Amino acid sequence: MGTTVVFLAYGCALVLALVLLYFVHARWYFHVLSIALALAVGLWPPPEGLAGRPLFDLLVGCLFVFLLIWGIGAPFFRPMHRRRSR
Repeated sequence: MGTTVVFLAYGCALVLALVLLYFVHARWYFHVLSIALALAVGLWPPPEGLAGRPLFDLLVGCLFVFLLIWGIGAPFFRPMHRRRSR
């Protein structure tokens, strides 16, 4: 698998996380859960038959990037969506 494919896949995961941060207003505990899941996915040992397979590594990496960016980015997008006072 080429380096370009990996960078495109991780870039798409990053952009998707940022777009969802902008449009979806989730509670804070979903973002904390997202960070915990990203760390669990990243640190979990791969199953015996899938270890070292490029497609599996790419999917796990994309999931990790998406969950981590969506979890960490929440405080940066919160001030943009304040309620307007009447």
